[in-house]
Amino acid sequence: MPAIIKTLNSTPIKITGKEPDKALELKEVDISRPEYKRPVGLDEVKLPPNVTVRYLLNPGEDEGGERRQATDPIWGLEIYNLSRSVHSPSQPILNFLLDGTKRSFVREELQVVPEDTELPPKSVLKKKLKGDSLILIDETLR
Repeated sequence: MPAIIKTLNSTPIKITGKEPDKALELKEVDISRPEYKRPVGLDEVKLPPNVTVRYLLNPGEDEGGERRQATDPIWGLEIYNLSRSVHSPSQPILNFLLDGTKRSFVREELQVVPEDTELPPKSVLKKKLKGDSLILIDETLR
């Protein structure tokens, strides 16, 4: 066990680039900023205002529960308009939805819905709770 602890303390940590033994001796440790593989902040491409989008669901957000199951939808079933975007230097742009959930989204969590998209009727997307599960019902087949 002491050999494992010694190895862990002498291996540089990714966020600081320093070994924990040496970092403990310092008064302050500089933390490197995350490197993004896309333009971020003022260089990032902004979504146009009032564009219609669907958002990426958190695990269990639509179906309930804390874990994502194979049958859970990945994208929200309804479409929303963007209400505002928040820009910060060297940070991803945060987008907020109009009449939707109050949390913010980065670009990768939003799916733009083209204007000429014909959505299914509301009756197809009607949600019905049955116990703890959510079932989508196509009422046109009844």
